[in-house]
Amino acid sequence: MTETAVPRIKIDTLAGPVDLKRVHFVGVGGSGMLPVAAVCAGRGYTVTGSDIRDSSRLAVLAQQGARVFLDHQAGHVPVDASAVVVTHAVREDNSEILRARELGIPVVHRSMVLDTLMSWRTSVAVMGTHGKSSTASMLADALSRLGHDPSYAVGADLEGPGSGGHAGHGGFFVAEVDESDRTHVGTHMSVAVITNISHDHPENYSGEGDHVDAYEECIRTGLAEGGTLVLNTDSEGCRELASRLAMAEDGPRVVTFGTSSSADWRLTEIAATDGRPTAVLTGPNGMEVDLGLRVAGVHQLLNAAAVVAALHVLCQDPDQVAEHLLSFEGARRRMTPAGEEAGVRVYDSFAHHPEEVAADLAAAHTLLRGDEGRVLVVFQPSDDARLSVFGDEFGKALAGCDEVVLTDSSRGVHPGALELLSSRIVQARGTVVDVVPERDKAMLYAARSARPGDVVVLMGVGDIVDSGAVLLAALKEMALVAV
Repeated sequence: MTETAVPRIKIDTLAGPVDLKRVHFVGVGGSGMLPVAAVCAGRGYTVTGSDIRDSSRLAVLAQQGARVFLDHQAGHVPVDASAVVVTHAVREDNSEILRARELGIPVVHRSMVLDTLMSWRTSVAVMGTHGKSSTASMLADALSRLGHDPSYAVGADLEGPGSGGHAGHGGFFVAEVDESDRTHVGTHMSVAVITNISHDHPENYSGEGDHVDAYEECIRTGLAEGGTLVLNTDSEGCRELASRLAMAEDGPRVVTFGTSSSADWRLTEIAATDGRPTAVLTGPNGMEVDLGLRVAGVHQLLNAAAVVAALHVLCQDPDQVAEHLLSFEGARRRMTPAGEEAGVRVYDSFAHHPEEVAADLAAAHTLLRGDEGRVLVVFQPSDDARLSVFGDEFGKALAGCDEVVLTDSSRGVHPGALELLSSRIVQARGTVVDVVPERDKAMLYAARSARPGDVVVLMGVGDIVDSGAVLLAALKEMALVAV
C-alpha cells in the first residue's frame, strides 16, 4: 500500500463512527481505497466514487454495485451522501471536496471508514514497514480456507483485479493498516501484527525512532483491552517498541516471532529449493510446525510465522494453518510470475524501499535453475525524494543482481537522479545496462540483455507493472529472429 502523502487536507472530526449508508470515495481506484470501497459495497451500502484513471479493478468494483466516475467533478457527489472519503493524496481544492464542504457532508479519511468496518468484527490489523500486504493476504487466505469467510481489506490483489476487499459473513476482519501518513494512529483492533519497523516515508517521519513513537501511540490507544500484539523480534524497531510497552504495568500481551532464540515462535532450518522456502517453526510448549510456501523468498517465512502466531492467538490450530499456507499463491506484484518467453521468466515486484529490493532480489536468485542463469532487474523509482534519502542504500541493494536497467517513474523522476542512482550501483560493484527513461524502450534493453535461464524482475510501485507484455513480446521477437 503506497498512499504516502504529506497531510494537506482537513479531515472532519466525528463524534462516533462514520455513517456508511451512502459513501462517496474520491480517488476510489487507489490501492488502499478500492478494497475499503469494495467492503462497503459488499455490506450493501450505496457506494459512489471517482478516479482519473480507468482500470479493470474499477470495473470489478462497478460489478459489485458501485457507481464510478472517470474524472473529478462536483456533480459526482450525491447531495445526500453520508460521507465523502479521501486520502491525503487528494488536494483540498479538489472540486468534489469543495462540493462536500458546500453541502455540509463530512469529509473523512479512508482509515476512519476502515476503522468503522473493523469495529463490528474480531479485527486483525497488519502493520509494518515491509510485508503488510503479503501477511494480511496470508491471514485472509488461511481464515478463508479454515471456513471462517473473513472480511478483509488488503492493499494488493489476492487473485484477480480488485480482489483485495471482501465483505465476508464470518466474525473476523483482516485489515492492512497504512502507517505512511500516520493514520494508523487512531485505528482500533483486537489483534495487532507488526511485521517490522524501520525508517520509511521520509516526508512524514524523521527517522526510525519517530516510527517507533507512532506505533507506540497506535498500540496504546488502539489495541483493545485484553488484545494481543504480535511482533517480529528480528526487527530492532519492534524490539524497542516491545521494551517500551513492557515498562508499563498495563501493557498489552506481546507474542513474538522470528529467528531469534528469544522468540515465542522461532524459525529454524530455513531453506529454499526452486524458489520455495521451508522452515521449522517452534512455538510455545515446544510445539513444532513444518512451514512450506510456494511464494518465493525466505523473508516470506517471517510473514508466515506472524500468521501462525496471530491465528494461534485466535484459537486456530497451527498445523492446519501451516497446511493452508502451502496453498497460498501470493499477493499480486509481490514477486509473482508475469510470464515466460524464450526461456526467460519474468516476475513482478512492488519493492520500493532498499530493504524490500534486497529481499526480492534474494528471492529471485532462489528461482534460478542451474548455474548459468542470472537475475536482471528493470527498476522504476517511485520519486526523487525517496532517491534523495535512500539513494546509497538503493545502490547497494540493486548491486545484488547481475544487471540493472533504470527507467522513469510514472511520477516523473529527474533524469539526473536516475544517472546518480546508476553511479551508486556501479560504486557498489553492480552493473547497469543503461538508463532508459522511456519504459517501452527499457523493456527492449532488458530483452536484448536476457538469455535463456535468466529471471527478469520488473520492480517498482508505478506503472512498470503494465510493461510485462511489452517485455515478453520483445523476448519472443528476438527469439524468432535468432532462429
